[in-house]
Amino acid sequence: MSGDQARGPSERKTGLDDPRALEILTTEHWSLLSTRTVGYEEMFGRTTIFMAVLSGFVIALALLGQATHFGRVTLVSALLLISVALFVGLTTFVRCVKINFDDARWVTGMNLLRHAYLQIVPELEPYFVTGHELDDERSPLGHGSRQRLANLANSLTTTSSVVAALNSVLVGSLASDSSALLNGGLALDVMIGAIVSLVSAALHVGYAARFRRGHRPS
Repeated sequence: MSGDQARGPSERKTGLDDPRALEILTTEHWSLLSTRTVGYEEMFGRTTIFMAVLSGFVIALALLGQATHFGRVTLVSALLLISVALFVGLTTFVRCVKINFDDARWVTGMNLLRHAYLQIVPELEPYFVTGHELDDERSPLGHGSRQRLANLANSLTTTSSVVAALNSVLVGSLASDSSALLNGGLALDVMIGAIVSLVSAALHVGYAARFRRGHRPS
């Protein structure tokens, strides 16, 4: 008869008092860390592919422009190449936003695990430099928290924001190119490109914000 059976159901340790709890929590912690690493690798890989495609198209357009003296053939070719680059950029942005959301969930999960660690050994709290609150909004790092104006500087330096900026430039270039094909004039081409770029940037920000509001980490 095992020790647990000898003590009876009323004497068995349950919850965080169970000696198996720490092993289970540690396994989950490492699982979340591995998942975050995979997400970051995918984000960086997709961004690298996007940058490679964009760089190749810019070089191709430069060579084509020299060969065609930046005539109508160049504008038509640019329309096609920019459209392909923009498609890659948009899919990259959407995936980056999703990975960022998932990463916020994993960080929230690790905060919960650290909270459980401190329930097991409360004396360890002074040695934790990362969040360990049940409410992620109260976490010192605030990862996955509601967007605020004070966080705007950090948001603009993320990978998804860089991709969004490049996409907006591509959208503006596409609009300017289309206007040039319709003989809109230099001033009109530049104005249309600038306006469309700003609208595109606002739409990218709106998508990320709506995605975050509609899919709050839980």
